[in-house]
Amino acid sequence: MEKTQRLSQAVIAANVDIQSSKKIFDLKLDTFGPYHVSYSRNGRFMLLGGAKGHLAVTEWAKNKLATEIHVRETVKDATFLHNEDMWAVAQKKYVYIYDSSGIELHVLKNHIEPSRVDFLPYHYLLTSVGRAGYLKYQDTSTGQLVAECRTRLGACDVLR
Repeated sequence: MEKTQRLSQAVIAANVDIQSSKKIFDLKLDTFGPYHVSYSRNGRFMLLGGAKGHLAVTEWAKNKLATEIHVRETVKDATFLHNEDMWAVAQKKYVYIYDSSGIELHVLKNHIEPSRVDFLPYHYLLTSVGRAGYLKYQDTSTGQLVAECRTRLGACDVLR
């Protein structure tokens, strides 16, 4: 049987190499949370989606804030699309797509009351699942809804 250890960030920082200890950072996000976190495919950017409508994109290695907006609506999940230039957000009623400056590009009204979103980069498909119990696939290159599969299990809150 494995033994589990409890280690603090200070203990870890003292026992790793210098380069790794420089990458340690602390975020205090207690106002608009809880938060969902997504990383870009190259790992440079981090997308934070707060349940109370706060969205932020940071270049986390440099501790640099790229974009920050407040959508004034419940945010349930968020994910990057092809790269850090566009991201999809599962909000209260629909899935919204924003660009790198935080401007709303699209409202996907076929994705009703989504609870989770994800992006399949090799297929260019945006996926979502929601309270209605439908798993939906939308092609991001053509904008067409490719498939809509009923789970037959009611509301779904897990996608990954």
